[in-house]
Amino acid sequence: MDTNETSRSQGTILIADDDEPTRELLCQILRRAGFVVRALENGQLACLEARRDAPDVILMDWVMPVMDGRAAVEELKSDPRTRGIPIIMLTAQSEIDERVIALGAGVQDFVTKPFEPRELIARIEQQMRWRRMLAADANVAFAADRLALYRPVPSGAGDQPESFFDRIWGSPAKTGKRR
Repeated sequence: MDTNETSRSQGTILIADDDEPTRELLCQILRRAGFVVRALENGQLACLEARRDAPDVILMDWVMPVMDGRAAVEELKSDPRTRGIPIIMLTAQSEIDERVIALGAGVQDFVTKPFEPRELIARIEQQMRWRRMLAADANVAFAADRLALYRPVPSGAGDQPESFFDRIWGSPAKTGKRR
């Protein structure tokens, strides 16, 4: 993949599906939509790849050999490095029990096979928007926590509040005092 392809990309999608024609079709649809696509044939390989180079969204088939979608989703959601990656379940199963199990494992959305390409792309884009919004909210919360470090802290009854800088510059390390 060259640098120009990455800069034009809508994002990176990791596909885990054991059916080769389905993988090829998904790759074709998503590349035409401007995504960078990586496709693998089982959940175990998808977990390894997601840890190596985190995608923006994972499309995970539910029924696969080696490691099925449920085990892969549970593994990805238990790992802090991959926990925040949205996972869309691809399945031929339309039973509510399977969907409830998938939601319990950590899946964010579903696409039932056979799928409509426009709906698939819309669901991927929606998951990417949610992820960006959550990241922005987390950044705001982090910045607020960092700013709290600089607010004065009351040092005692009747004393002037102690600022962050007073705490640093008046620390035993700076003044040579030991506690």
